[in-house]
Amino acid sequence: MTDPVAAGRLTLIGIGPGGLDYLTRRAERAIRGCDIVVGYRLYLELIIPLIEDKHYLEFPMGAELERAQESVRLAQEGKRVALVTGGDPGIYGMAEPVYRALGKMDEDAAAAVNLEVIPGVTAATASAALIGTPLIQDFAVISLSDRFVPWEVIEKRLRNTLEADLAVVIYEPASRHRPSHMMKAWRIISEYRKADGPVAIVRDATRPDETATLSTVGGMMELPYDMKTTVIIGNSASYLDRGLFLTPREHPDVAQG
Repeated sequence: MTDPVAAGRLTLIGIGPGGLDYLTRRAERAIRGCDIVVGYRLYLELIIPLIEDKHYLEFPMGAELERAQESVRLAQEGKRVALVTGGDPGIYGMAEPVYRALGKMDEDAAAAVNLEVIPGVTAATASAALIGTPLIQDFAVISLSDRFVPWEVIEKRLRNTLEADLAVVIYEPASRHRPSHMMKAWRIISEYRKADGPVAIVRDATRPDETATLSTVGGMMELPYDMKTTVIIGNSASYLDRGLFLTPREHPDVAQG
């Protein structure tokens, strides 16, 4: 494996859910060894102790492709660039914009960028670790943001996942621009899960203001939701016990066999 601080390279780094303790050692080495850090303002704020003495470029939300293109350009100039993204780069992260930017270049120029991708802890696993074993069996992750996917497609995916009896992790359940999406999703969830089915609402997992609340399908809409919230819906065998959200490892048909 090549060293992440070699000259003239782009390192795409998943910084995890936010707490510095959850940043991998390789990610920290890459950040400390770079010449310049590029990222969305919130992500840069989360790693300020590591970049206070470095040059860094802030980009607003929605400028993902521009962020990727600038990072590629700087790497082509011989800079050691750390492009940071929340969670994992390949899960609703910056990996796709980076590969899209590289795909517009000829192969030799793209290869000269020396891209390395460093994975990070995603919100689904960080949230699950706080509450028990909600994702010990098969599960799916669905974002309710319709910025890149039409709502009709999101709704179909949610229905199919629930019908298949998978646990579901919901990212980006609500925002100022789409305050009703979680209510729409809840109506679908209620069709496939019992009212007493377990639900977890986790906000700011691993950060100082972290909260993790256990609820049920019937009561979940009494709680607030925003962009920083991760919602976990259990499968039909999941249950709440002694303050924990538990999903059996064995499918009921196997357990009874």
